[in-house]
Amino acid sequence: MESERITTTLEAARRLTIWKQFLSGNTPKGNFKQKVTSVIRNTGYIQWDPVTVVAPSHLISLWSRIGNFDWSELDRMMWEDKEALFHWVPIAWIVLTEDYPIFYSLMKRYPDSMRKGWASHAGPAMKFMDAHQELKRKVIERLKDGPAETGHFRDYGKREKSTDGWSSGNEVTQLLFHLHMAGEVMVAGHSKNQNIWALTEDFLPPGAVKKALPVEELEKITAIRALKALGVAPEFDIYRYFIRGRYTILKEILKRLVEEGEVVNVQIDGQPKSKPLFLLTEDKKALDAIMSDKWEPRLNLISPFDNMITLRDRAQRMFNFDYILEQFVPKEKRKYGTYVLPILWDSHLVGRIDAKLDKARRTLNINGVFAEPGYDNDAVIGNKLQERIEDFAKFLGAELVIFSEKKPEKWSQYLA
Repeated sequence: MESERITTTLEAARRLTIWKQFLSGNTPKGNFKQKVTSVIRNTGYIQWDPVTVVAPSHLISLWSRIGNFDWSELDRMMWEDKEALFHWVPIAWIVLTEDYPIFYSLMKRYPDSMRKGWASHAGPAMKFMDAHQELKRKVIERLKDGPAETGHFRDYGKREKSTDGWSSGNEVTQLLFHLHMAGEVMVAGHSKNQNIWALTEDFLPPGAVKKALPVEELEKITAIRALKALGVAPEFDIYRYFIRGRYTILKEILKRLVEEGEVVNVQIDGQPKSKPLFLLTEDKKALDAIMSDKWEPRLNLISPFDNMITLRDRAQRMFNFDYILEQFVPKEKRKYGTYVLPILWDSHLVGRIDAKLDKARRTLNINGVFAEPGYDNDAVIGNKLQERIEDFAKFLGAELVIFSEKKPEKWSQYLA
């Protein structure tokens, strides 16, 4: 029997993604923990990045979805209550403790669990770990005495260029990374941007389930979780979004999910049928409802590592939005700035701001506001952007917002 195929529009697919990411009017309900849990259950993770040009990216991502909160609440949820955990996949993520079986399954197979999507790293990882058994023994022995900051191990290994492509500094920072990926140690806190390390057996809460899932079950669960976050997506987006290229039989899994009726094929009007698109069957009604008056648009600022734009080519395909991290671009070649936050309005990425927080003066400097083509004459965006930036400043603890002269003319009457 031929599998079901539905047809939708690009606009509906965009709205569904935004809604699934809690970036429209569907702000999660409850206290801080309940809100964060709802967000991560839907998005799969929040990417961790500690750079503080404005604020750590993970804090901005949460603010975009749940509104203002006390930053210490996230520390309490992660390091004291342990309802969320820091984990590398190998990208640094905040994940829910209830999802530990997913990551435990990958850790128990490390580095073999990297051999497809991260093949160039799997071999060096194995060689490094085999060659540093004595260093591992020393690190483990030290952590048996209790947690320790990264800096404590400064003299434990040689200082050399990373051979694994992920870490830097001395050999012990590379080893800690691999031990984390293998599930032997965990990040148990942060102190002045340094990781605090602990043995997993000492830090992991009793409620975390240590269960290695069979590959088929693991990839089915994670494919569904990826679609839960993305809405409509091709296989390649699913593969990269959640668990970041660590699938081995994804094509087979998606075929099975379609045959079993949990997933349907989707065609977007006006787009070529070259690559199949997928949607959770349970989201078909949402895809229809999203085009009704139930849709609640919201203007939002998006962090540089937000789930919405983490797959850059997907952002370009769906939103016609090109995003580059220009902090890694030579100054003379930067078009927008060093720390640029996209602006989401309705179902479109309509612009971006270059922002910097001056903590000493409690001032949020907006060094530039840039509109995407076609949106620079929309004064409504300027009005809503001003309100959102003021709210953002409060979240950052800034008492003053200063705008530069770089801003669209129609928006500038509000951005002053």
